[in-house]
Amino acid sequence: MSSRPLCTGCLMTLTLIFSVGCGSSDQPQNAPEQVSVDLGGGVDMGEAGSLEMEAAPSEPKTQKPVRRFQPVTLGGNQSASGSSADGAPEEQKFDNVLEALKPLQIMLGEWGGTTFKKFDGFSSVETLDWVWDLQSNPAQPALVMQADKSRYYENARLTYLADKQKYRLTVTDKDGQKKVYEGEFSVPLTKIPGDDDPNVLHSTYKLSLALVEPADEKKHAQIIFNQQNNDRYMFELYDLRGDSYARVDTINTRRKGTSFAKSDSDYGSKTCIISGGLGTSQVSYQGKSYFVCCSGCRKAFEANPEKWIAKYEANKKKTDTQ
Repeated sequence: MSSRPLCTGCLMTLTLIFSVGCGSSDQPQNAPEQVSVDLGGGVDMGEAGSLEMEAAPSEPKTQKPVRRFQPVTLGGNQSASGSSADGAPEEQKFDNVLEALKPLQIMLGEWGGTTFKKFDGFSSVETLDWVWDLQSNPAQPALVMQADKSRYYENARLTYLADKQKYRLTVTDKDGQKKVYEGEFSVPLTKIPGDDDPNVLHSTYKLSLALVEPADEKKHAQIIFNQQNNDRYMFELYDLRGDSYARVDTINTRRKGTSFAKSDSDYGSKTCIISGGLGTSQVSYQGKSYFVCCSGCRKAFEANPEKWIAKYEANKKKTDTQ
């Protein structure tokens, strides 16, 4: 049998097979490599938060481990994933925020307020009621205020942002518009003896908050809580004029009835089971009574009594061992 020459099409097919089969998946790729680097430290870098680096074409593609850092918060110990060391991130965040708000719980209760500025020849008279809100956001407790016949605001919510280490106040005005303020103590918390009873300590401080939303608003661009003593604080309103703030009005408030949260810390058996403040009324569970400081704490306890009793007993045990 005589041999026949291979056709041109067959030669092209064999060439293609050998060409593909000889390729190696271990060969380095020539495309530039982009490596994302986490700078950590709790700093928001925006679009510049990652760096692009072009790896040498002759080196194989590798991925370095990313090391993350979390900002330090009050009493917090959280991992990169946002979980606390004990595996309960919401509980840890709750405790941190509650601890930061404790100096302000002196405002708990009902207050009668009058404006310094007169309207139609008279000062505006209003009633402000501050209570704890522990249920709207379980990880973000807050002090909330409801106003009756207020000249300026219908309600307010005051909480603490652990990541920013700032307080946040959200107010709703009479027209239903919301404004958001953030800030910190401009005058730190100080405890002074009372005029009527030197054995009772009173809280004084100034919490200064600047408007952040809407950012371009000049009217009421700053609010200051000026705590004078346990039974009196001033709610100061400032407009932004040029580069400085000018006070436009002050709501002078005085507590109605009994103090809901004295400054001294030894309440004995009348410690609120939730906030640690002065208990003013009792709640019961399985035949045992406990104190709460306001209607907000009462509602939270009634919704889940076993949770708060367990936290209270754990904190009490921790304090006894210190």
